[in-house]
Amino acid sequence: MTTASGLNFAYALANHFDFALAKEEFLSSKTGYKIAPWTGDDFTTGHKLRNHELPEFPKNVERDVEFVIIGGGMAGLASAYYLQNHNFLLLEQYDALGGQSRGSSYKGIGYSYGAAYINSSDGLMGALLADLKLTPTKLPPTKNSWRWENSWSPGLEGKNKVYTELKMLLSNCEPIWKQMNSGFALPLENQHLLKLDSIPFQEYMKGFTGAFTALIDAYLKASLCGGVDVVSALGAISTLEDLVQPTYVFQGGNQALAKAMANKIQGERCAQGFVWSVESGTNGKTFVTYSGEDQKLHKVSCRHVIVTAPPMVAARIMRNIPDPEKANLLSFKYGSYLVANVLMKQKKFAGAYDNFVTPPYSFADIVVAETPYIAQKKYSPSMGSVLTLYQPYAPSSEGRSVLMQGDRTALANSLVGQLVKLIGPIEKDIETVVLTRWGHAMAVTKPGFFARISKLNRTANSGYTLAHCSTQGIPCAESAIAAARLAANRALGKTERS
Repeated sequence: MTTASGLNFAYALANHFDFALAKEEFLSSKTGYKIAPWTGDDFTTGHKLRNHELPEFPKNVERDVEFVIIGGGMAGLASAYYLQNHNFLLLEQYDALGGQSRGSSYKGIGYSYGAAYINSSDGLMGALLADLKLTPTKLPPTKNSWRWENSWSPGLEGKNKVYTELKMLLSNCEPIWKQMNSGFALPLENQHLLKLDSIPFQEYMKGFTGAFTALIDAYLKASLCGGVDVVSALGAISTLEDLVQPTYVFQGGNQALAKAMANKIQGERCAQGFVWSVESGTNGKTFVTYSGEDQKLHKVSCRHVIVTAPPMVAARIMRNIPDPEKANLLSFKYGSYLVANVLMKQKKFAGAYDNFVTPPYSFADIVVAETPYIAQKKYSPSMGSVLTLYQPYAPSSEGRSVLMQGDRTALANSLVGQLVKLIGPIEKDIETVVLTRWGHAMAVTKPGFFARISKLNRTANSGYTLAHCSTQGIPCAESAIAAARLAANRALGKTERS
């Protein structure tokens, strides 16, 4: 099913019957709730590529297309959207499109396996939403809540000390936000911003209490897979601006945006299309070798390739790029993520949309998935509740090994046990725990990140464009859309890399 209509059906089927298609079975906990099969990453084929366990590539080209788009996540779908009137081939290694913007539903509540919200409803994102006829919910200023001295402190204003320190931190960031002017252009040329890119954010946290620093640490880990000692000052300050900017939420999280694009675009899509090689040839052609759902290897030629895979993966599949460029692609460090969706028969937690906690809890935050349904008066108590727990792991931590081992029972029991300590005895209300693992969830904005991304963006090439969301800075849906727009324009010859 590689036609537009066929893959739209396959996409809907894979999302609706996620668990039925999985090789694993449901497990049962001692307290009665079920543990669903893993969702998210499957490391098997990717690790063959990493270990150079390569198949024998075909020598002959089967056919020619205008463009090949590698990756069916947010950036890949958006690239296809901007090229929908052209002859393209979209290759996605999994059954379902959407990347980390996939999800499922429970009793009418859509929930996310990863990305859950956006911060913009204008510009490129606004035009996209208008065309797709999507209207996300704008959250109130109390969208976030902070666990402080064993109680919840919602929003940015209040009487206890967390608000005093929060106000001080945000005031320190304001002059830098003005320099950024709601973002910053890449390649980065501003010397002050480059200086901020070169130092860890912990240098900006001097003078704040340990308890408050731990909260900001949790916030940054949830957003960037790195705390105050890991991410750069520029990455942290840019992300903290989300606290004072509007937040928009779709029912079901960002899967709503991914599904809408998948249903909109026309063109050839190949599920289970794992890319093994991208090689620039002569006469302006680039060659792509991939294995399809038929388990056979295929080779196509095209005039331009859009690579929305992470830089690390791009380095492994691109065969004849200069060594310095490959080294730069391999220089980024990646955090990993465990996401747990706790499906509950009754609503027991009346928190904000996003609720941040500190150690001893191993997760960083809890998202209440039914929030947009409540805001739009489309929620009823019979729908129950879905709590989405995000447990990030910093680069070079135990995260990937824990996720590869994949002990669903141990991980689910640990998270549920912590949740009980936090919000009370809810075990009997839990129907299912759905675990999602992302082995290389995002390129972490460590010191020097934006300088390296800027170097990549200055690299001139004619046969391909790197369009992972990280090429536009902070990993988010807006960055993915911006990367896709630039890549599509460049593929069409409308603009140079800038």
